Amino acid sequence: MEIDSEKWRQTVIEGALAFGLAVTDSQARTMGGHALELLQWNRVTNLTTITDPLEVAIKHYVDALAATPWIGDGLRVLDAGSGGGFPGIPLNIVRPDLTVTLVDSVRKKISFLKHAIRSLGLKGIAAVHGRLEDLCRQPGYSGKYDLVVCRAFSSLEDFAQTALPFLSQGGSLLAMKGPQTDPTHEAVNLRNDGTIILSGISFSIQIHRYHLPVLNAQRSVVILTPRKGGMRSEDRNTPSIDK
Repeated sequence: MEIDSEKWRQTVIEGALAFGLAVTDSQARTMGGHALELLQWNRVTNLTTITDPLEVAIKHYVDALAATPWIGDGLRVLDAGSGGGFPGIPLNIVRPDLTVTLVDSVRKKISFLKHAIRSLGLKGIAAVHGRLEDLCRQPGYSGKYDLVVCRAFSSLEDFAQTALPFLSQGGSLLAMKGPQTDPTHEAVNLRNDGTIILSGISFSIQIHRYHLPVLNAQRSVVILTPRKGGMRSEDRNTPSIDK
């Protein structure tokens, strides 16, 4: 199998169907174009350790699309630590109703993301260079997003602490966890009422487990939503933005 071959695109299409998502051939071709650029740039810039075409199709694109059942319509989405563009670029391709901001602290990765956005003709998506800890203090980013997604953070605690300032009122965090982590083991402060305390803040938590098709690899989506009255005073200043 080769990247962006008919078989590769069909693998993405059939994989997405496993999550109830219909991907068109045109959308699969756009993902194939991104994958070709990703691996070409990867020769000089560290974007991914996954280079086998089948694994690229499943572990990058199908896995990114696995989050779609839990993403509402028309949301402003921040992809925290986007790297090569995951999950933000596949989400943008199949969900044009979303407004996506890709953020990474490595300038070379942002250069790639901007190139990919231009070359693929993507709309409603932008790539921003910066540290999350710094961007969250800027008016253009603080409290501006309905959803913050990530695949890169090592713990729910770190993710919650770093991503919370970006959320608008009523927003949520969505962490995509790999096979090496069990969210229930991280949730040492998990309570019987379905809440968890992270960085001193109370969140409602939902854990959805799934398996990637073909490879049968286990993954999890963890959704954290700050509870009313559970946010620190400094985080209550984020503006309310109508969706």
